[in-house]
Amino acid sequence: MSSMAKIDLQKSLQMKALFTVSVGFFMVCLDTTVVNVALQNLRFSLHTDISGLQWIIDAYILSFASLLLSAGDISDRIGPKKVFCFGLLIFVIASALCGIAPSIILLIIARVLQGIGSALLVSTSLSLLRHVFLETSDRAKAFGIWGSIGGSAVAVGPVIGGFLISAFGWRSVFIINIPFGVLGLYVAIKYLPNVACIAKKIKVFQQIASIAILGIIAYIFITAGSYGWDSWSIVFSSGILVIFIIGFLIAELLSDSPMLPREIITQSSFLAAATIGLIINFGFYGQLFIMSLYFEQAKGYSVIETGFAFLPQAIACSTAAFFCGRFTAKVGPRLPMTIGFSISFLGLVGMTLINPSSLYIYTLAPMLLMGFGMSFIAPATIAAAMSAASPAQGGVISGIINAVRQSGSLMGIAILGSFMGSQNFIAAGMRTGFIITAILYLIGLCCTIFWILPKNLSSNTKLIN
Repeated sequence: MSSMAKIDLQKSLQMKALFTVSVGFFMVCLDTTVVNVALQNLRFSLHTDISGLQWIIDAYILSFASLLLSAGDISDRIGPKKVFCFGLLIFVIASALCGIAPSIILLIIARVLQGIGSALLVSTSLSLLRHVFLETSDRAKAFGIWGSIGGSAVAVGPVIGGFLISAFGWRSVFIINIPFGVLGLYVAIKYLPNVACIAKKIKVFQQIASIAILGIIAYIFITAGSYGWDSWSIVFSSGILVIFIIGFLIAELLSDSPMLPREIITQSSFLAAATIGLIINFGFYGQLFIMSLYFEQAKGYSVIETGFAFLPQAIACSTAAFFCGRFTAKVGPRLPMTIGFSISFLGLVGMTLINPSSLYIYTLAPMLLMGFGMSFIAPATIAAAMSAASPAQGGVISGIINAVRQSGSLMGIAILGSFMGSQNFIAAGMRTGFIITAILYLIGLCCTIFWILPKNLSSNTKLIN
């Protein structure tokens, strides 16, 4: 076979792998936001309040985020292709269970199972791309496309959800996953490469502790809105949270092979990228939850009207994420992240001025800025974080960065939602939430300027190879 033919074959295999991974990632990201426009329907259909709605969304994100670290370890141990396919199978089965759930308790349980499948699937995505795309610039472009697919799914979730729910009811947003999941499983088995496994031990205590930490954080912020910060359950839960955090840190310090590789997590650029990943997901998913309540409760929009209200933001997200990958490959991650944070901050300032009497046009401008900025940051953040990974650590680094990002999503919905009360939309709570998020985005901008290297993608080539 000629060298040109080999190159063409390699490119073909790379594109097939990228397409396969992106299909799975699209479904996972879609499910983090598609439910947002079903909040009112779920509230009346399942007879629940705002905290119940938060749990429907956060149960998925909680199991998703808390299992990503171990899922990355498992991926390196038994092979990312097997873990990806198994995760996709679990996700499809869980989606079917969500679609037929007769009560809020059973729906939340099915959402937890859906999150487990998502964790197995996503934890392997970046690792597979890391092995398939060997050149640094090609890898940056692949991460950009992967990020744009996820950003597009997150953004169009409310739009797709609006159409499905208005035509077929809220159960359809879960049932729709089944045919696409089956297709994704077929192409994954056929096109994903088999990657050599690495012997590793699963850290059982650290994994249990990480699940407990995220679960307690979600519980504290979701229930505090209903019971108050001084209630005995919140105080007791906070004490248990501190115990688990201390236990996790001690176990990591005493371990010869910790769950979080010390040589990676002590790098300032990686710590900055992880912090930024948490902040952007905190702000974006938090604003999606709040704005869904705003449109449906404060403005009285129908499900389909809410979906259309999010459509311009979806377009901005998709456009920004697509171009960010190419831009990052050329100039490194710092510049696109700086631009993205600056734009998002302006959007958040505009959101603090929104009230129930605001015209949609005044709501649209800050939503566009927020969507464009977030999607401009995310792919560059992934590229900056993964550039620190050696081939042997692709799975665990992928797990860490995705776990941190999904933790941000969980906390954004839980914390910002806690300002909204327990029953009806509160305008002052919305404003407080956006002010807090704007401050966090300023912190993210500082992390970018001081700790993300201008040419991070190329400067870490020795680490990669």
